[in-house]
Amino acid sequence: MELKNIAIVGPGGNVGSAIIKALLRDGTFNITAITRPASTYTSATNGTPTTSNTDDNTNTVTTTTADFSSSTSLTHALQNQDALLCCVPAGATKFALQKIIIDAAIEAGVKLFFASEFVSDVCSDHYEIFPKEFVGEKKKVRLYLDERAGNGDIGWTALNGGPFFDMWLTKGHAGFNIPARRAKIYGTGNNLSCWTPLPTVAAAVVQMLHDPKPILNRGVFISGVKGVTQNAILEALEFEMDDQFEVEYVDLRPIKEDALEALAKGMFKAATMGLAISFNFNEEDSKANFWDKVENELLDVQPVSVREAVRAAMIEAGMGKELKDGGNV
Repeated sequence: MELKNIAIVGPGGNVGSAIIKALLRDGTFNITAITRPASTYTSATNGTPTTSNTDDNTNTVTTTTADFSSSTSLTHALQNQDALLCCVPAGATKFALQKIIIDAAIEAGVKLFFASEFVSDVCSDHYEIFPKEFVGEKKKVRLYLDERAGNGDIGWTALNGGPFFDMWLTKGHAGFNIPARRAKIYGTGNNLSCWTPLPTVAAAVVQMLHDPKPILNRGVFISGVKGVTQNAILEALEFEMDDQFEVEYVDLRPIKEDALEALAKGMFKAATMGLAISFNFNEEDSKANFWDKVENELLDVQPVSVREAVRAAMIEAGMGKELKDGGNV
């Protein structure tokens, strides 16, 4: 299966924009961003050729619009596309919405549908607990793709690397308030998790598009950082910043209990936050460590140390001056 023309839905989000950046850097694909008519998305390179770092070719992002509730409109927008990358937010992966997109891709003759997963194991019982209002219906979408692939209608794939290390660290989800030098350590802080920086995920997607045969009709797991625990992150932060953090130790048991209670009451945002913390940090009930499923070598993923990941994430987030060397190499 040769893939040259790549369409992306959800191009303006964190995942979509990172993948487009990686595709442009690669320089070998024709990229089309498909947006809703009311979207304000404009690619930074739209209309301006971008020179690849690997050769002398130039590449740009073409933007087209479609009505995402209309299979006819989407089918028209997907004409002549080899692959469709679905990078919509988690809540937009509800089955009814995704089915329209998948069916349109099949009608248009798209060869490969890249599902919007980018999390952990969407088929695990733990993931099923999360409210669909916030995380979508990724497992149901995957089952439908499996069915259509079994009929020979389309190929599919998905990539999961756990939480985005850089975003979880710098936006506070991992329990660290970097500017204030404060840390919340959940439980012992020793629960091992699989997290991957977003640029690593994007680079792996490009690799999958170059060689789709070994990843066809299945999900693939990667992990871009070795030895991720909260204590390892804390040690790395204190070393790289040459400063001490004020640490608060948090009992995980009431967090999960409160999350399940919020879920029963329909308080989906609170439930999602609590369940995510428990999922990643609870040593007695965590499924965040999926190293036994990781296929880094397949996608040429070279996992870095926690210190390296912390440093890169802070520099990327504009926090380089917080580092002891000011972010200088």
